[in-house]
Amino acid sequence: MAAQLKKYRRITVKIGSALLVDRTAGLKRDWLASLADDIAVLAENGA
Repeated sequence: MAAQLKKYRRITVKIGSALLVDRTAGLKRDWLASLADDIAVLAENGA
C-alpha cells in the first residue's frame, strides 16, 4: 500500500467532529497536534 501512496502528493484524512471537539474544553489541540505529528512521521518514512 505504501508504494501506491507514493504517487500522490496529497491525501485526505477525514476526521469526525466528535474526535476534534470536547463539549466542555472545545478543540482538542493536543490530540490534533499528535495526529499531525503521526502523519508527518509516516510521510517522512515514505508511508
